[in-house]
Order: sequence, then structure tokens, then C-alpha cells
Amino acid sequence: MSKKALSINFPIERVVLSDFLPYEVPIIFSNRHFYNFIVKYQIKHDGLNFIWLKRDDCLNSLILLLLGLEKGTATVEIVVDGISYIKTNIEHAKLPSIAFTFPISHKHKEYRYLSLMHPKGQLLGVDFYRNYKDLITYYSNVSPLSLRSAKRVAGCTYIDSKSLIESFEKEDLSIEVEGQDYENLKSFFVYKKYRNIFEFYESEDHHWCEKRFNFLSKLDVSNCFDSIYTHSISWAVLQKNYAKQQLNKTKSTFPFKFDQLMQRSNYNETNGIIIGPELSRIFAEIIMQSVDNNIINDLNKEGLVLGGDYQIYRYVDDYFIFYNDDDVFNKIRISAQTNLKTYKLSLNKYKEEKFSRPIITPITISKKKIANLISERISYNIIDNDSLDEDSNKGNVYIHQNSLSTDFKSILSVSGITYSDILNYSLSIIERKIKTLFKDYKELSKEETGDRQLINAIVSVVNFTYFIYAVAPKVNSTIKLCRIIQQVIMFVKDQKLGEEYQHIVFKCVFDNSCSILDKYSVDKTTPIETLYLLVLIRQLGKYYWLGEKSLIKYFNIGFDGDAYTFDDNLNYFSITSLLFYMSDKKRYDGVRKHLLLHIENIYSMKIDTLLNESEMVHLTLDLIACPYIPVSFKKSLLSRYGIDKSCVKRIISLNEYWFTKWNDFDFAKELDAKLSNAVY
Repeated sequence: MSKKALSINFPIERVVLSDFLPYEVPIIFSNRHFYNFIVKYQIKHDGLNFIWLKRDDCLNSLILLLLGLEKGTATVEIVVDGISYIKTNIEHAKLPSIAFTFPISHKHKEYRYLSLMHPKGQLLGVDFYRNYKDLITYYSNVSPLSLRSAKRVAGCTYIDSKSLIESFEKEDLSIEVEGQDYENLKSFFVYKKYRNIFEFYESEDHHWCEKRFNFLSKLDVSNCFDSIYTHSISWAVLQKNYAKQQLNKTKSTFPFKFDQLMQRSNYNETNGIIIGPELSRIFAEIIMQSVDNNIINDLNKEGLVLGGDYQIYRYVDDYFIFYNDDDVFNKIRISAQTNLKTYKLSLNKYKEEKFSRPIITPITISKKKIANLISERISYNIIDNDSLDEDSNKGNVYIHQNSLSTDFKSILSVSGITYSDILNYSLSIIERKIKTLFKDYKELSKEETGDRQLINAIVSVVNFTYFIYAVAPKVNSTIKLCRIIQQVIMFVKDQKLGEEYQHIVFKCVFDNSCSILDKYSVDKTTPIETLYLLVLIRQLGKYYWLGEKSLIKYFNIGFDGDAYTFDDNLNYFSITSLLFYMSDKKRYDGVRKHLLLHIENIYSMKIDTLLNESEMVHLTLDLIACPYIPVSFKKSLLSRYGIDKSCVKRIISLNEYWFTKWNDFDFAKELDAKLSNAVY
């Protein structure tokens, strides 16, 4: 069996593993060690105060830093069931925090900005889930239109061994159930009906609508998360007039607490919510479900029946409207506009699309053609051994990258779609085919000409993969690219094809990766995608380390032969990724030394927000765990938080890692962890 079911027995704190982080964080970043720490020391918020196990003053100082609270914050000791705890006594004014906002590539020369919640905000979120997880699922299931909503708390997950990068190395992979297997959970709740929009396109629901209706129109809510007014969650749950008129009576209710949490996570901002965490999607979903039901009620008054005169589905902030009569669609659109406006939202008129029966989009057409193209070209031509007096099959493989690229471009041109429309799908097909290619090779008789053929084929696949990726790189597609290339690297190393062949493949990967990095070096912003590629290059080994000039160029660090100059956009993720890449290599001593000086300048400039900024708290905790910087530097950092030097070694020892995995980093395992482990 390729799939193995696992029972989920993690405590409520497991939500920090799944619901509070953007998917698009760097590959070296995770909440696993933060999760282990808060569970070990039982750190929680009880609705009024933070509480944790009593140990010593050094632990108290560290936890106050983690929570963004001053060293002198008043605390008391309490005893519960014979166990001593420390409890804070703080004002609500101390609870809001500033999320760390970072860029990812979105459209051509445009960035989308995601947010990393402050650890304090995440612990407030844990408390909210503890108290209101059942109401979250209740209010996420009041609309019949939603394609993606939290149905119930997940009880099980499964791991699909066939999807793992390492599975092709171990044909009979047996997955042991250990703690770390659970740590890759991607959602706290079970979601209905579809994990992604592409599943809907292939679903029975969609096919039924194609038979029943002549037209499909798509509507998009404009800048949904940026436009959401946090107080509108109360309007959605309690109705707007009641919520506004009975404000004092609603302060202990589910929507008020949810509103409060979203504000506190975003420095008390009421206009717009942070983008990235699943928590924000749940918040938006509850509001959108109220909009859905208001639309249905409007149409009922017009005598229009859902499932008869029309059918509507909504995936997050995208509406799919099936109908036979344009007049019906106009009424639906007017109702959507009116009801969205009630919640300070609006439709994006530039993204409205209409399709006639047969309802098939250009993307669907091109997907079929691309699947056929890649399946035909990236494969072995195996000669059946029935005609040979040998124990094993023979085969040959010829993959011509130029021809493959030309045919790929032709499909896009004829279909009228862009690379970004089809990139993730294409990379998924390539990953499956490269696994099959390697599996077939292992079953063939080995000849020198066969090895040379294989290397040429691998180089062609690598070049083609980078070719289609380079046009519109995003984090999702970068992860898929890395999965493909990591499998290539592991295969070439494992098969011991010789240094010459290995160098041909590795140099191909290195050159292509550097080409992408060069493309980004002209921009002052260092998006997450480049950080993935640096970690990928690191997998090639000692002969493929970047030169100092190339490395600093990618991070927009200047060097005039005497002094280094650092760009203001060098943020937390860039700093930790740069330190991770350089590790303790002496060739980077100059950059590392001046980077630490730059970090000190950052701390000096942000002296007033060191505790309140998510970026600074995350950076501080990762730096004190970093093995590549001196203890004296760590002492200096901690002194800025009023922490006594006598506690430094103790604080460093309390958690080996915080968010960045500095040592024993397993790239393949981390890429597998990015796969969404389905829950049910």
C-alpha cells in the first residue's frame, strides 16, 4: 500500500503547524521547533493572561521575549494540581503585534505581500481555536455555494509514499509512525469539497452543470483580504444592524473574539486582514458565506431557484455561475455586487469571464495536450526481452530539449494561455515522468551507451524544466522545480555514473539556477523563490559553491573592494537564508562579518519595536540558535532585551532550533513536508 493512515493525537497547539503560517515561507523555515517549545513548557493564553511552567528566571526571560513582553512584566506564581506555573499580569494594550510582511512574485514585475504572525499572535490564535473550533466549523458550513470550507477537526491523516521524493529509492518504502510524521500536517480541519480549484474542474459537480446549463461566467472579488473590514465578521454572524446597535452585548461572542484576534495580529488594524495564514482564509470564508446566503435569498425573491434556474459555486473569492439566460446572470451579478458592498467588498470588473457550451476553458484544452506531449517525449523506448536471449530489457531514450520547448510553446500559442496558467501542472507531469524514467533505467541492462543516453536525456529535461519555469517563477512552481531537480541530484549520486557524467548534470543545474538568480539580482527585492534556489544549489556539493561576488549580488549587497553596503530590503528571511547558505565556510568570512555589523544597525534603528515586531522576535530567536555566529554577538543581542549575560548560555541551550533548521537539514524531506497531507 502506498498510503498509510495515521491517527492525529496532537494537542490543540498543533494549529501552529498548519493554520498560522503562509505556505510560501522559505524551505529552511518551519514552526516545528516553536511548537515543541510551547508544548514542552505548556505556554498558553487563558483569555486574559499568558501562563507557562515554572522553571527559572532565564526561561522566564526567554518566554517574555518570545511573547514580545518587557523584561519587567509583572508575573505571579500559581499552583495548579500541585504544579507551579508563572502567570503574567498584563493589559490588553500589550497584546497587539506587528506582523512581518514579505514579498513573493505574483504577476509580471509585481509582488504579493504575505504576513508572518508574531509568536504572541499565534498563541492568541491557539487559545481562540481551543475555545471556538466547533463554532468555526459551524459558521463555515452555512452556505451551499462554498467549494472549500472547514468541515470538522481532522482526526486522521495519511502519507502517500508514492508522492515522496525518496520513494523511488526505496521500492517497498515502509513509513514508520513517529512524531515528526505528524509535524507536516497542512490543516487543522477537514475541508470540503475540494482541496484546490482544479479538482472542481474535473468533478461531477462541474460535469453536471455542463450538461444542465449553456453558460458559465466567473466573477472575482477584488482585493478580498486587503478590503475586509474586521468588524464585518459580526455582521456576517449576528446581522449588521444588531451587531452595530448591541455592541456591548457582543463582546463575549465568537465573532467579536475572532475580530479581536485578527486585529491584534495586525497591529489593531480593522481595514484588511493579514494574507497568508489559513486563519485568514477561515475568517474571509465566514464573511463570504453570509454574502452567499444573501444572494440566494435575493434570487428566491425573484422566483429563481438554485440548482434549477442557475447554479453558483464559490472557491474562496472566486464565483462560478452556471445559467441558461443572460437575464438570470445579470440578476445574480447585481445581487453579488449589492451584497458584497454591504461588507465593503466589490467585484473586479476586469476579471469577469464568460464561457459557452461546451464549457471547456483554454487551460483545460492545453493541459491535455501538454500531458500527452511530456508523456510521449520523456520516456524510455523499451525493447521487449521476449525477442532477446537476455534476462533484462534493453531500451533507449532520446529527449530533444529544443523540439520539446518548441512544441510546448506552440500549445500555449494555439490555446491563447500563458506560462503561469499551466506551469504548476506541467511541472507535476515532469516530476511523475522523471520518476518513471529513473525506475525504467534501473530495470534495463546497463551499457556505456545507455548511460550516455540517459545523461543527455536528463540534461534535456533539466534544461526544459528551467526553460518553462523561468518565464513566470512563483513559490509554488519553485517548490515543484526543486522537487524535480532534487530527484535528479539524488539519482545521479545514487547510480554512481562517474564524476564526468555527474559534473555534466550538476553544472547544468548550477548554470540554470544562477541564470534565474541573475534575473532577480537587478531587482532590489529578494523574493522567496531565490532563497529556495540557493538551498537547491547547496545540494550540489563542494564544487558548486557560489563565489562571494555572485552571492552578495543576489542579495543586493554592494562591495567596492573595501566596504560592504547593505540594502534596506534585506529582511529576516534573507538574513537567515544568507547565513544558512554561507554556514561556516571561510570563503564567506568577510560577508558574514559585515552582515553581523549590518544586523546590529538594524537592531539600533528598531530599538523601540524589538519586542512588538514579528520580524525582530523571529530574527532574534533564530540568531541566538545559529551556530555560525559568535556567542559574544548573541550576548549583545539579548542585552538589548534586558537579559542578563549570565542567562545567555542557558537561554541558547533551551531550544536547539527555533524556526530555521541550521544543521542536519534534509532538503528532500523538507520538500516532501511541503506536500499537503490530506486529512479526514
